[in-house]
Amino acid sequence: MDKSNEINSQEKSELIKQIQEIYNHIRIKKFCKLIPEVRSNIAGALKNAKTKEEIAGIDGRITIVNGLPKACGDIKFGVAEHTARLVLTAKKYNDSINFVINLKYSPDLIEHIHTKTDLQLQELRREDQPEDLRKKEFSTMQWLIKECVSKTGKLPDIIWDKGAIGKEPMIRLFAKSSTEMIEKLKKIIDLI
Repeated sequence: MDKSNEINSQEKSELIKQIQEIYNHIRIKKFCKLIPEVRSNIAGALKNAKTKEEIAGIDGRITIVNGLPKACGDIKFGVAEHTARLVLTAKKYNDSINFVINLKYSPDLIEHIHTKTDLQLQELRREDQPEDLRKKEFSTMQWLIKECVSKTGKLPDIIWDKGAIGKEPMIRLFAKSSTEMIEKLKKIIDLI
């Protein structure tokens, strides 16, 4: 194995370990209240990720089994969809962002995050998305981030929306590292 493949292999193993750490932290009953209908996923990006194949996630997402969060499959590269597009787009605007998780939206939760934590939030309205982009497959996640950065000049901790016809309302939490993601998730879980 040449040196670059060995480094890449080490980076991949480390990223899988970090996603596992985040997952281990949320395997508590309280977290079930944060799992949306479409289920949650944790996406983690290799340092210089440019494609979905360089993003690791939980195959089949995180669901609820016997009242507890449960990964449907293993942590693998190339299996995340929405969360992969989110983290790849986020990296274009802030290359230190490496993780994202999607969470269930509730107005009360947004209000509590806003008033009781230091996390930065930004609401986006899906109905503001241009019609041509709405019809284009796989464009919404990129639009959400681009729109947010153009409005605020930066990527906040959370981008959320109230949904649209056929689209579930959603909270998306971004972080630079697994440690930072766990800290941010703890702040949110403590509000439940």
